[in-house]
Parts: sequence; C-alpha cells; structure tokens
Amino acid sequence: MARRFFIIFVFLFITPFYIFSQQSSSTAGRLRDYVGLINQTYHPGIVAIFEKAKAEYAKRGDNDTVRVIDIFLSGAFGSGFVYSDARGNLYVLTNNHVVSQAHTLSITFESQDGTKRKFENLRIIAADEEADLAILAFPEGEKPVTQGLSFLANPIEEGEDVYSAGFPGLGITPIWQFGRGMVSNASARFPRSFDDETLMGPFIQHTAQIDAGNSGGPLLAVQRNAPSGYAVVGMNTLSGLHRQAANYAIPADRIQAFINSALNPRPETFRDELDQRLVKFTEGLTVNKAVFPHIAEFLSTVCIGENAQYAMDEMYAKANSAAKRMLDEKAHDSIVGALGYAVAWTIENSVRRQGTALTASVKDVSGEGDEYTVVFTINNRDVSSVWIREYGNWRIRSFGDAATGDQSTLQRRQTQREASEKLRIGGNIHIEAGYATLFEKAPAALYLSLDTSMFGIKMYLAGPDLWSIGVYSGIRFGIPAGNLGFMPYLRIGFDYQHDQDFIDSPYNDFMSFPISIMGQIGLKITTSYVPGLFIGIGFQYNIISMHSISFFDEPSYNKPIKAGLSFTAGYAF
Repeated sequence: MARRFFIIFVFLFITPFYIFSQQSSSTAGRLRDYVGLINQTYHPGIVAIFEKAKAEYAKRGDNDTVRVIDIFLSGAFGSGFVYSDARGNLYVLTNNHVVSQAHTLSITFESQDGTKRKFENLRIIAADEEADLAILAFPEGEKPVTQGLSFLANPIEEGEDVYSAGFPGLGITPIWQFGRGMVSNASARFPRSFDDETLMGPFIQHTAQIDAGNSGGPLLAVQRNAPSGYAVVGMNTLSGLHRQAANYAIPADRIQAFINSALNPRPETFRDELDQRLVKFTEGLTVNKAVFPHIAEFLSTVCIGENAQYAMDEMYAKANSAAKRMLDEKAHDSIVGALGYAVAWTIENSVRRQGTALTASVKDVSGEGDEYTVVFTINNRDVSSVWIREYGNWRIRSFGDAATGDQSTLQRRQTQREASEKLRIGGNIHIEAGYATLFEKAPAALYLSLDTSMFGIKMYLAGPDLWSIGVYSGIRFGIPAGNLGFMPYLRIGFDYQHDQDFIDSPYNDFMSFPISIMGQIGLKITTSYVPGLFIGIGFQYNIISMHSISFFDEPSYNKPIKAGLSFTAGYAF
C-alpha cells in the first residue's frame, strides 16, 4: 500500500472537529429514544488492507498511526431516527452517504444518564443515491420503542422554529447534540456543482446547529401530543461551506415518497431500472477524459471490498501522476471512496487501449431477479460483467478480468506482484564479475563491471600485460515473467586498452592511440527466490579502433581487442 495514501488518511483522522453544544429542552430527553447513533463497519477486504498497514506501522514503532487505524476500523458514524409504518413495523431512516460504505450496521440509543441500548445487524432495505436517503430494518423481533417519530402534517413555513438532533463528533467521539434554529428558506434549490448547473432540491434551509455526524438525523418541529414531543419536518443532510448557519434538510414529503417506494418494491420494474443504469453507464464511458471516477459510482461495496487491495497496488505502480492526484483528492473526501476509485481505475485500464478513446455498447443482458450478466462491447472487444441489485440500486459485482472478486485470482496476482518486486529489475545498481574470452587476444580473462540502468564502468583483465577499462552509457529493460526476470541491455562507450606486447612491438608507431569506441549487447536473468542475484551473458565489439594507425601489416597478436564474450554472476542493490 502506498505510504502517501496513508499519510492523507492519518491527516484526516487526526484533524479534530470542535463542537459547541446548545442547551437541550426538557422534551429532548424523550427524543433520545428515537434518534440514534449509526455505526458502520467495512467489508473484510477493506479491513484487511488497513490491518496489513497497521502491522507495518507497528513494526516501525509508529503507535500514533496504529491508533488512528484502529479508530478507522472501529467504523464511521452518523445519525438516524426511528420510523413506524401503518402496520407498526419499525425502521431506521438516514442518509445514503451514512451507510453507503457499510458491510454491517448498528444503531445505539443513549439516555441522559449515559445508559446505552445497541441494536446490531441492521439490514439496508433500500437506498437512493440521488435523493441521499436510506431505510434500514431492525433484526426480527427487536424494537427500541413501540412506535417511531411521525411526520408533520403540514409543510414547515419560513420563520418557524425547528430543532436538530443527532450525534456529531467531538474530535473522534460522537456526542448527542440537540440544537434550535429557524427556517430561513422553506424551498432552497442550488446547482449540483461548479461544473453542473442541474438544480438540487428543494431543501429546507435552517439555522439549527449542524456538524459532522448530524447527517441522517431529523429536523423537528414541536408537536405537543406526540410521544416524543416532536414531529419530523425533514432530514439533515448538508451544510453550506463558508456560510453562517446555512444548513439543509430533505423535506418530509420527499422522505415519505422514498419510503413508499422502498417498502413497496415492484420487481417487474427491476429490468427496466437496470436498462436505464446501463445506458447511463455506457454514456459515461465515452467522454474524452479519464472515466474511472464515473465507473466508481456504479461499483458495489462487495466489488470494492474484494478487489481494493490489488487495485491500490496496481494503481500506484502503473497509473500516471494525474490519476494518482485524483485518487489523493478523493481520499480527502472519502477513504473508502478512494478505494473505489482504485478498483474503477483497474477496470478502465483493462479496457482502454493506449492513446485511444473508449467506445462502448451493451451486447447482451441475461439473468433474473437481483442478478444479471451484462456483456459490453468496448473498443470492439466483448467484456462480461455481473450486476446485482444492492440496496435497491443496480451496481457492478464483477467486471471482466480486472475486478473478478475471485480470491484465488487476486491471490495469484498479488503473488505475482510480490515476486516481481523481489526481482529487482528496475534501476538498481549492479555489481558483477565473471569469465570472459577475448577473441584473438586471450582465451580467458576476468570481467568486472559496476553499472546502473544508464551508466557504468567495466573492465577486462587477462593479466598485467593485457587489460582494458571502459565507461559506457546505455539502456536496460526489465521484463518480469513470474518468478524470473529478464534484463536485456544495450550499451555504447569508450575503451582504454593496455597491451604490453604492442607497446614493445616495432609496429607501435607515433600515431598509436589506445582508445576504442565499443558497443555491448547482453542479457541478465534474475529470480525472486534469491532477490538481487543474477547471471548474465554479454558480447562486446569494438566498432572503431584507434589503437594504432600503422603503415605496416601487423601480426594478429599486435592488433587491438576487437571482441569479447563474458559469462557473469552479480548482485543488484
């Protein structure tokens, strides 16, 4: 796992949130029975990533980071409130973003004396990403109260008093908070983002206190005849940046419409909903930019959890700087969301050919119920995927060979990656020595070299009377192949030759100059079983010899070294 990712992660979790709570009213004590703290735990695959990182930081003695990871693994939190339908069934209502990354969920109710009641294994019945709403069911037979909060019968008016309730964080600890304010805009609408002018809303804009952790909690108005003393007018979901007391809640009528749809699903529409999602998915693939953020919006929590470890390693090893920067920016918003970006990047990387735009269409859809197999034609190549209905939304379970979720495949890929890292076929420093033969000059000589991937120095030593030393520049390629690594290389440089026979020869005239321009070609082979150790074979040829320019026919033993063949062993640092 890349260290940079965890630096961002640690920074986010050690930055405190300071909350200044307001006075609670006498009826707020009863309200605590209906508004709870929602905790989520992550998919085991995500937990495994952070457990692995935790062990690495523990070895370094970095106990602060270990503690931060423990806090993260304890689960994110938000707020939610109890709702009962006409038949008396109890549910929990909250924001989609509070539960969107969950593997398991719980809700805890805390009384004024500190007594807590915790209900675990809540089940997500449905979630609406666009509306940012989710409805959860209690385990069979478990009821925290006899009935839930009711909705206010009439729309709230501007200027009316409203109250917020929930569990914002004081540092990393969620604490009950009850706040009072007024409605400042009963029907607020605003653009989705700077580059998307689609209007969101309407929302209830109000001044009741909202902080990180209040998401999913109710916005309330006084209703004296209700058991809690309050009725729900909305669900708190947003706060305006750089605005004073500009907080936003989803109105009650939109929440009730979501509830009716969630509790009365129509299976006959599932296929139509899938078709609509597939159209949106394929349209987003064909834009002229990186599309992995778009793909990430369609990934299921299972797909992210099962593929995140391999995807993070793959992305940090192969992605360009722009993609890594987008990943880091996403990590500031959501750690698990950043893991989804990594999985989506591996999907995009698997279907996009170098330098080409994507073309995509749906070729075939088959299946029934909550699971379908969808075959896409992407850049004239068929790719099979599995889509599942997760929390009422169609999402990707697996996609081609890039995100299979097959643990044996992922383990094999991880083993291959770890083996590749042990091969040391990158820009390492190499020291090698071995046997060489210098054609026509010496059948046996010692060969020594010290080089990086681009520069080096080497030496042939046949004895004190015959040796050469040279410097060179070149390029070395690293080709992993399982537990083997191949490193072919090409070099060119200058060789100084010392030949005592020629020095003493009558053929050594005044124009002698013992320098050659040489070229080398060779191959080194290494293995992950003994990281760093390699064997090699190399051939050198002196392209232009300036050893001697003579007007006489020289005997062959007086001619310069023209070629050499070496067999070596060495070590890469």
